[in-house]
Amino acid sequence: MILMGVGIIPSLAPRFWRKYHTLFLSVLSIPVLALTLAINVDWLLRTFTDYVSFICLLGALYSIGGSLYVHGIPKANPVTNMLFMIFGALTASIIGTLGASMLLIRPLIRSNRGRKHDVHIIIFFIFIVSNAGGLLSPLGDPPLLLGYLSGVPFWWTLKLFPIWLFVITALIGIFLALDTHFYLNDPDFRGPLKQDIKANFKIVGKKTLLLIPLMVAGLLLPKELVPDYPFWQIAIRVFILVFIIYLNHRITPRQITMMNNFSWEPFEEVAVIFGAIFITMIPAVKYLEVHAQEVGISTPWAFYWISGVLSGFLDNAPTYASFFAIAQGLGNDFANIGLENGSKISEPLLLGLSSGSVLFGALTYIGNGPNLLVKGVAESERIKMPSFFGFMLWSVGFLLPVLFLTAIFFF
Repeated sequence: MILMGVGIIPSLAPRFWRKYHTLFLSVLSIPVLALTLAINVDWLLRTFTDYVSFICLLGALYSIGGSLYVHGIPKANPVTNMLFMIFGALTASIIGTLGASMLLIRPLIRSNRGRKHDVHIIIFFIFIVSNAGGLLSPLGDPPLLLGYLSGVPFWWTLKLFPIWLFVITALIGIFLALDTHFYLNDPDFRGPLKQDIKANFKIVGKKTLLLIPLMVAGLLLPKELVPDYPFWQIAIRVFILVFIIYLNHRITPRQITMMNNFSWEPFEEVAVIFGAIFITMIPAVKYLEVHAQEVGISTPWAFYWISGVLSGFLDNAPTYASFFAIAQGLGNDFANIGLENGSKISEPLLLGLSSGSVLFGALTYIGNGPNLLVKGVAESERIKMPSFFGFMLWSVGFLLPVLFLTAIFFF
């Protein structure tokens, strides 16, 4: 119900959503909260600590992304657009799909202003930068962060590199061919307006990038410093992440935040949405942990496709959490890697789950948080973006064949 509301209400009733989204989500969450308190307080405490770590990391990534500004606009052509995509795919696993999307989407739009056909650029940006690019790190995409918080080793996601490389290469290849076709058939396009062009193309605020190693340390060090004290691990992690947000605020010139139109309001909405999701998914996750054998999903292929399709139509973070619980509940016959919390999980199943949850997030606008933010930025720049089902025509036509080949080659 919450996920349907998040996906539909902002489009149908944007004023209602802006004014009453907290109330709407609270009404749906409070009954589940009360039920969980009555059944098992420990479930709620564990979920709360996971949520705090999760939202603090998202906040740090959001803050860093808002403190970087791309100054200057290169002359638009298929090659420079491709370089935008490659750079975005590389940075998405470092500053998150959210940070990379907000860093690059406006300069990419400015560079291509005046083209007859520009919608495909935004759509493939969502495919590549806002989703697939974040496959290599828990910093990259919310599902992988949830996996890390559930005990998956931080560097395990590097095993997804072959999948990342195949998907990114295939999507960029398709984009380059499509963009070249539209570019060659647009003789009136002469690049960005003269008043928009800046001589020096550079990223402003690069000292903010020095905070990323500190952020990685904030995730890794607590487990090394106090391995036997989970509470103190969480406390140290949260302290470091909040300190990063504070430090970033202090060192970022106000001019950069103004040029980026940076505001905490979108993040506050995301925090409320995920708070409701974390609460309401507790019963489903616990049920799946107990009844995993009865679900009938036990192969990497099934985990990849089913978790992927659901991620596309719901939200990939809670979908990942639910299927992670299924994988853990399948028993020792399937478990072949140890998690840092002492439990086990099948690595092939985890590969399918992680890939599906991240890659299929681009199937619809509501599959991953950055999708709607990118759509909103594009529309504010007067780009006529396709409707919900119109976007799906693009994803089914171009993204889904790549995901199908991924399943054949890797699962």
